[in-house]
Amino acid sequence: MHSSQIVTVFLDLVVIMAVARVLGWLAEKVGQPAVIGEITAGILVGPTVLGADLSSALFPGESRPYLSLLANVGVAVFMFVAGLELDRGMFAGARRSISVVSAAAYLFPFVLGCGVAAIALSRHATGDRLNFALFVGCALAVTAFPVLVRILHDRGLIRTRLGQLSLACAALVDILAWSALAVVLALAHPEAGTQWRLFLLIPLVAVTWWVVRPALARLAAVGTEQTMIVVGVGGALLLGAVTEWIGLHLIFGAFAFGVVFPRARRTTVESGARVLSSVLLPGFFVVSGLAVDLGSLDRTAVGELAVIVVVAIAGKLLGVYAAGRATGLRPRPAAALAALLNTRGLTELVILNVGLGIGIIGPQLYSLLVVMALVTTAMTAPALRVIGVPERLVDDFGDTEYSDEESPAEQGCAAGEKETAARDESRAAESGGRH
Repeated sequence: MHSSQIVTVFLDLVVIMAVARVLGWLAEKVGQPAVIGEITAGILVGPTVLGADLSSALFPGESRPYLSLLANVGVAVFMFVAGLELDRGMFAGARRSISVVSAAAYLFPFVLGCGVAAIALSRHATGDRLNFALFVGCALAVTAFPVLVRILHDRGLIRTRLGQLSLACAALVDILAWSALAVVLALAHPEAGTQWRLFLLIPLVAVTWWVVRPALARLAAVGTEQTMIVVGVGGALLLGAVTEWIGLHLIFGAFAFGVVFPRARRTTVESGARVLSSVLLPGFFVVSGLAVDLGSLDRTAVGELAVIVVVAIAGKLLGVYAAGRATGLRPRPAAALAALLNTRGLTELVILNVGLGIGIIGPQLYSLLVVMALVTTAMTAPALRVIGVPERLVDDFGDTEYSDEESPAEQGCAAGEKETAARDESRAAESGGRH
């Protein structure tokens, strides 16, 4: 890397952070998550607004791989923080609701996405039509776990039963999404000869849960703040590298490391990790936006965009609402859960970048799907306001008092939260006693 490239990359990082911060702030001012502004920032500095020549001059092609590398570090650290936020007690407290809702949240839009790809989007297929249809199904079925975390934080829902249930479902949806994508990639590149690595996922999960997790718990009892921050970020990057090598994606490993990280040291590590993520993550949105060129869309593409958005929204909302009601959630909680799981954002962009990079989709369909991700993410906050969340949270979800009229699913969520809180208090007390 030459000194001129270093200068260019550094200047580009400054531009990215400034533009993303300003537009993120403006998005928050109008009640949207900052990620909406950050994705928009990428589109604004791309060929759609600046034109191909000016955009290339501002972000030269030779500097973009380095920007992408730094952006992926930001994504990995943010996913680690997202894993820290997941309450593991939720999985024990409401298994049936989580599994049924997660399956519906993925399968409904996946099937609809495959259908619309085969019927309405066939002209965009760049290779095998089956792989193309499966990829579009994967793209429409995903839920953006990291963006969901930010929305729940912004609206004060992260520690509520609704927040924890949506996080647990989104985590499983993303696991399904990346597993399905791994299969699609294996089908698209059978000659790669690395599909055997996917079989390492099961022993990797076992080692992470039964070996790494206890080791981290012992280290948390004696490690300093700086040590735990280094271990947290370094471990997230290491496990992310392993899952990337296996054939999934680095966000899987980073998120998993956050899940198994000791909750007694969460506050300390989270504060340090967030600083690093806030510096590097906007680069991912901008790099993704640079590939979007809405100026090239014709009338047919605009019609396709409408179909994609309608199918994506209908698949999530109808599937999740029906599954929520079937597992005992009342109408308002089921509707709120559907609105939350319709969020796509960051995870959608990751999947789209993978598809564009290996040639399953072309630039025009990539642009349409990025717009779909923006629309579905932007509609989450207004939908929650219409439903009455969090204003009606106490009345409809019972988050401060538990009533006998609560559904079994809601009672399970409450039990999971209580169990986790008790474990956290116990671990904190033990840690204090050791010091």
